[in-house]
Order: sequence, then C-alpha cells, then structure tokens
Amino acid sequence: MTTSQTENSRGHWLDAWHVAPAANREYEFIDGLRGIAILMVLCAHHLYVNPKSGPGVQFVGALAATGGRGVQIFFALSGFLISWPFWKRKFSGASSVIPPQYGWRRFWKIYPPLALSVILLTPGYLLLTGDSSYIYIAAKWLTGIPFLLPVSGKFNPVMWTLVIEVQFYMILPLAFLVLKRVPARMSLWLIPLLFLGPPIVYREMTGNYATLSPNIDSYFPSTLDVFCLGILVAGLDVQRSLKESWAHLGTVGLIVWAFLPPLLAWMNTHASWNSDSLLLAERWLEKIASACLLLFVANPRNPIAKALSSAWLRWCGIISYEWYLFHQPIILWARQLFGPGNGSVVRYVGLVGGAFLLSAVLAAVIYRYFSLPILRWRRPVREVDSRKRTEAAKIEDGQHENFQPGKGEIGR
Repeated sequence: MTTSQTENSRGHWLDAWHVAPAANREYEFIDGLRGIAILMVLCAHHLYVNPKSGPGVQFVGALAATGGRGVQIFFALSGFLISWPFWKRKFSGASSVIPPQYGWRRFWKIYPPLALSVILLTPGYLLLTGDSSYIYIAAKWLTGIPFLLPVSGKFNPVMWTLVIEVQFYMILPLAFLVLKRVPARMSLWLIPLLFLGPPIVYREMTGNYATLSPNIDSYFPSTLDVFCLGILVAGLDVQRSLKESWAHLGTVGLIVWAFLPPLLAWMNTHASWNSDSLLLAERWLEKIASACLLLFVANPRNPIAKALSSAWLRWCGIISYEWYLFHQPIILWARQLFGPGNGSVVRYVGLVGGAFLLSAVLAAVIYRYFSLPILRWRRPVREVDSRKRTEAAKIEDGQHENFQPGKGEIGR
C-alpha cells in the first residue's frame, strides 16, 4: 500500500476541520490562498515600528503594513466562490438562477461567528475603556445595521470588509435575475461589467472611497469592483474556457504579489513616489494579480497549486474568518495593557508573538467547536460522502495517484 493509500485509509488530520463545499467544486489551493491572505493581514496588524526610528526601520514597518492588501485576495476569492454556483446554473439552463438555500448558507457562514465575536469582545472593551457606547455599537452589529448604514469603526476596524462582502452577497443574485433571459455567454461579460462600471463611475463622480475610521462607510457601490475579476474567472471555469496552460498565470500572480509589498512600501516612504496615479495603478495591479492566482483552477496539478494545498497553509485558510474577526482587538488590547516594546527585543517579541498565538488559538477553538458544528449541521447530506466526492474531483482533475490521461480528465 502506498503512502497516499495509507493516508486515505486512515484519514487526514485536516478532515476533522474541513467542510466540503455545498454548491461549488472543491479546489484545495483555494484554502491555501486564504491562508496566505490571512497571514498577510496578521502581519500588517501585529507588526509595528517606532515612528521615530530611522528610514531603514520605517521601510520595514511600511513593508509589514502592506500585508493589509491581502484583503484583495479575499475579495477575489469571494467573487470566484460565491458566483461559481450561479454560473453553473446559468450555463446549465436551470429554471432558477439562484442556488437553493443560497441566503441561508451565507447567513450561517457569516453571522454566527460575527455575533459571537461581538458578544465576546464587548465586555473586554467595557473593562478596558469604561465607554458604554460600545454596547450601542455592538447592538448595531448584532442587528445588521452596519451592512446598510455607517457605523463607528472603533469596535473592530476590520469589519469594513464584511460590510462590502455582504453587499456583494445581496447584489450578485439581483444581477443574475436581471439578466436571467440573457444568454449565458453574453452574461459572462455583462455581469462582471456590472460590478466594474458603476463603482468606477461612482468614485469618479463623488470622490468617495470606503472608509474604516472614524466610521465604517462603504459608500455603496464604491468598492464592488473588487469582485469583478473573480466573477469572470468563475464563469470561464464553469464554461470550460480555461486552458490548462493558463495556470502559469497563477505563478505570474504570485510573482507580482511578491514585488507589490516592497513597491508599495517604497511609495509610502518616499513622498515623490506617492502619487494618485501610481496608487491607482498599484491597486489595479493587486486586483489583476489576485485574479491570476485563481487561474490555478485551470490545472490544480500545477506544482505551485499543490504547494498552496499544503495542510498547514490550508488550515490557516480554514480558520481565517474567525482569526480575522478576533486578531485586531487582541493585539490592540495587548499594546494598551503592556505598552510598547521600549527597545527590548524580548518584550517586543513577547507582545507581538503572544497576541498572535492567543488569536490563533482562540480562532481555532471557536472554529472547531462553534462554527464547524453549525456548518456541518447545515450541510449534513453533503458531508456524509465528502471524502468520496473529493477523491472523484481529484480523479477528474488528474490529481489522484491512479489518474491516467484520457480517463476522467477534463479538457480545459
């Protein structure tokens, strides 16, 4: 028996953490991309430098801060994953363009961890600040008001991305309903354009961009264009228009992302480079590079796609939502309680590393014993045979050890 067969017979440790997609095909590297994105964001929010330090240290601090751009990868993934079942129904000619239980799946994935984070974080804010306004802000989050109206960003600034995500979840079905009678091949271009054009026009006409401080305000629809390329790639994938060689563009996307942080850090520490035109170009380069990462779907057997499917990276991606919700308040509280590093490497590492580990453990526990049971409760039928379906998908994509060209291979 081979190593792979032995592993399949006894199960992989990650299976205990994994929920098979309810409506999508499963691409393991997607979890790995989530892992990269969350680690980038954690780097941005945990690492900091003395503002009075020299230019070299300031550049390192600016470099770490660019990790916040990892949210662009999250947005691209959402555009791809959320629209994929819509495209599947559109191209198959299904009578209903909206996947069954779509709204409830989004609710049970997003709301319970969000509500739990609000419930757990509010007492901490009250103890540390004595500011009763946090109760009012918490009530707004629990009732969903921030998804429609601006709210103070002091509770948890990272929640600005949730506002944009939920708005996307609501607008996407409307786009498919409006174009229900339009042919799928034409819709493949019209729907991404619907998410691209109006946000650009709105920003040009008003000059408004999404803000996270002092208020979280999405200035709807100013930010919905972040999903357009992910939507396009999902449609091309369902249509079987992606050639296997396109996976090399995923490698290009990784290379671009490797160069973007130093470039952005240089722009932020050199005023002469920090122009609006360069910043706009850099933002679009992020979007394009993130969409390129999705093109590994054209060939999941690509060595880099397999590397992105490593268990530890996928695990980070699997708990990324819970980690995202809790990490920033924890590091901010740690700084407030213990103060800065004061030039001590040991103190700095303890402060940053301790907050990092605490948020990781908390996220893992909440995901495993709170979020995961809810997700499995909502998908009982699909979970029963998840391993068989995963193996079937691997055979279809040519990833299984017994794969033979021409037997189960999808022509792309």
